[in-house]
Amino acid sequence: MTEKSAPISSSTSSLRFSVSSSLALLCCAALLTAFSFTAVHAWLHKSATYDEPCHLVSAWIQTYDGDFRCDPENMVLWKYCAIAGLSRDRLKIDHSSAGWSDMVQKLEVHDPFATYTLYQTPGTNADAVLNAARARMVLLGALFAAVIAWWAWRLAGPLAAVVATAAFCLDPNFLANAPLVKNDVPIALALFGLTAALWLIGCRATFFRCAAVGLLLGAAMTTKLSGVLGIPILALALLGRVVLPDPWPVLAWTARTRLHRLLAAAAIALFALALSYAFIWACYDFRFRMGNAPNTVSDLQDALQTIAKYQAIRDHHPSWDVPVDQIEQWAAQWRPNPLVRAVLWTNEHQLLPHAWLVGFLFTYGSTMYRGSFLCGQLSLTGWWYYFPLAMAFKTPLATLIALAAALLAWLLGLRPPNPVPRASASSLWWLRWIAVVPAAFYMATAMSSGFSLGLRNILPVYPFLFVFLGVIAAAAAARWPKPAAAAVAAFILGLAVETYCAYPDFLPFFNVAAGGARGGLRLLTESNLDWGQDLPALRDWQQQHPDRRLLLCYFGSVDPRYYRIRYQNLPASLAPDDLPVSIHPPAVLAISATALQGLSMNSEMHRRYQLLLHGQQPIAVLGGSIYLYEVR
Repeated sequence: MTEKSAPISSSTSSLRFSVSSSLALLCCAALLTAFSFTAVHAWLHKSATYDEPCHLVSAWIQTYDGDFRCDPENMVLWKYCAIAGLSRDRLKIDHSSAGWSDMVQKLEVHDPFATYTLYQTPGTNADAVLNAARARMVLLGALFAAVIAWWAWRLAGPLAAVVATAAFCLDPNFLANAPLVKNDVPIALALFGLTAALWLIGCRATFFRCAAVGLLLGAAMTTKLSGVLGIPILALALLGRVVLPDPWPVLAWTARTRLHRLLAAAAIALFALALSYAFIWACYDFRFRMGNAPNTVSDLQDALQTIAKYQAIRDHHPSWDVPVDQIEQWAAQWRPNPLVRAVLWTNEHQLLPHAWLVGFLFTYGSTMYRGSFLCGQLSLTGWWYYFPLAMAFKTPLATLIALAAALLAWLLGLRPPNPVPRASASSLWWLRWIAVVPAAFYMATAMSSGFSLGLRNILPVYPFLFVFLGVIAAAAAARWPKPAAAAVAAFILGLAVETYCAYPDFLPFFNVAAGGARGGLRLLTESNLDWGQDLPALRDWQQQHPDRRLLLCYFGSVDPRYYRIRYQNLPASLAPDDLPVSIHPPAVLAISATALQGLSMNSEMHRRYQLLLHGQQPIAVLGGSIYLYEVR
């Protein structure tokens, strides 16, 4: 039976809002400019975070050598963006070193090789190269803001675009992560762009929209392993469009029956998967091997041993200090599960690039076991409620209040204007499906994974919240212009004040209710607070106190000697050894927050540091991540 309801349209409502198009464009442009400038400038005098050296060096190698052996667990597409336009001679890669050849088989040599290349190679200005790459990464953040503004504008008009853009551009978590040579913001951009393209396809499936879905799916899967979730997101979105009874314009035809819509959805999914498959091969130079040389194929033993060890730890739920020989006994009994066997089969038949498959296995293994810290507790297997609490702690209070008010208004019946009155509930049903299901699916997957590390891992959820905030603000302005205008102004002003009060230390941002950066020490760790980014601040402190002996327990991958920091290394410090340990006054202990919380050391060593610092208050906190204590 043919359904007679009108097709869904993606056009904007004709209702007038309180913000003109010209003013909205000006506001969005100003917000984008402020975001870019603030993000770049805030990181100008910060050292590399823990992962950035390896990412930067691997980006250099893949771009200029066409070799993907370094850092394979972080996919390649976004890395091309990080160094686009930079001169090749600004970084020198030692192709004759043992580390270069060992990287094919051993994951543990990647970080040391990157640290040596950046910080111990004569003639290399590591900070200049890093800041240039960060400036390029910010451009992806600005593009992200533009996509958010575009979708909010399409849904509810200029005011919605301004509110959604402000929520993104003034968010300290995106200001902290957008400049980093890291793939957390790029994957959020890719998945959000994929969802927006799927919304357009549900309205009308043209060839270019279908191609955009395929390319964005490929972009997600060559940016981060979580981009693989784009496949079920694609399936869920198309399933929702099949169930919706409205006729579906697909190319030159209209799918009117459910069977026709199912066939159309299957054809679109197959086309998108085929295009994304070709896109993955293109990103890896259409080559199975990691490099051009024949000996650049790993035997995968390092990856399989990593999975065996981490799965053994997860399955047996050991304590924080489980003996190494016990882990080895458990790992010896491990057998590959169906997913690992499927990856091995794919590798054997060369159906995907070898570097992509190696990265998949390493990342899959690391998600099983990762030391986590939450509210003073340490865990090897995480908590299902970790990410909701992390959002509550690190989302600005102004945004939390605005989201709560928007949700309450929506539950009480406030609805955005209907784009097409004849389509009635169908167009809004499709919008709700495409806006809620992908974000909810991603959040549920993250919560059930046991991987409890870093708010950055759920950044793909935030843009949907920002667009929702903008749409509800536009709906409120259409009904109550003056109160809504006052509420929007209060939200943007409150958000700006809370965020810029944290400048330039956006990474350790915690909202006022969570106690700010100092309060964060008892709540979350690592990339939420301390990622090794404040060595320049430690250098400046030492220059101001040249008579103090510095004892260092550092968490990070940067060599402090690059900043000419003179220190005596302490146990559990990740810095290179410098001088023999000798404690006598006047001495100051500089300890990273992650080490202070015990995440980077065994429990016995942590107890020793707690004894040493018992009852003491820090004499200074540098950048929110390095704590200084008098040692008597």
